[in-house]
Amino acid sequence: MIVPRQSDPTPAGNEQKAAKAPETKGPAPAKPSRGTPPSPAVRRRVRNLVVLAILYGAGLAAVWGFSLMGVSTLVVFPVFVLGVLIASLETDSGLWGGALGLAFLLSYDFLFASPMLELKVLNRTDLVALVIFVAVALIMGVITHRMSRQVQAADRTATALSRLNRLSAGLFESTTPAEACRFSQEFLAKILRRDVTIALGEPGPDAPSAVRDCYEQRIPTGYGEVGYRGVPEKFLPLGMKGRIFGVVAVDCTAGDLDGASRTLIASVAAQTLVAVERNTLKEQQDISEE
Repeated sequence: MIVPRQSDPTPAGNEQKAAKAPETKGPAPAKPSRGTPPSPAVRRRVRNLVVLAILYGAGLAAVWGFSLMGVSTLVVFPVFVLGVLIASLETDSGLWGGALGLAFLLSYDFLFASPMLELKVLNRTDLVALVIFVAVALIMGVITHRMSRQVQAADRTATALSRLNRLSAGLFESTTPAEACRFSQEFLAKILRRDVTIALGEPGPDAPSAVRDCYEQRIPTGYGEVGYRGVPEKFLPLGMKGRIFGVVAVDCTAGDLDGASRTLIASVAAQTLVAVERNTLKEQQDISEE
């Protein structure tokens, strides 16, 4: 008896797929990059809008509450003035307070003053109220702006004093002139966010002409000075009491030094020279005692 041949249950297509070499996986898809965070100006505007929305809702809720109690809604105008005052204080600008006062006035005329659902902003009472709102907003905006500037100035002063105290402590703990210069240049580099080098002594013959001119003529040379185009550093003389001790080099690839930076460098240089002279005398005394 002839036994029929059994067919292979695996389809031909599957055999071809099995014969194929396993495909290598490609690189994983890149994760979507996060968007850049909003700038401080955008965040400040969003915060101011939120503050105005909260104050606006609170003012209208006060009018609605007075109307439910049967109290004349005219007593809400002091509440509106308070809202304008708070808006000017919180946003540090009278413009936002004036905008809130205008919104208060238009909403009151449209929703609560009879006849309702009609704007009547051109009558005398509303115009006087609008002038009061704008005046309060502008006055408080100016006051808060001045107060914030005074607070910022006080913070800067406190920061500067703490930095100078830290500098004085570091220079006092130094034991050699080189150590005092190294501490001062690291201190300046951290505050100015520039590379700073304090070199004691006369520059060598291989030093750039700007460095030698600064030391010999005792004037600022290099970046931003006449006759030194293309020099990326500014060189300042390190001297005191008519004596020259060295040169301070400041990297100016990011721009020239402003007046405040020069004042800071001069103050640090003066304290550094005091420490240098003290440490030099101490070294000489130690040598003489030996």
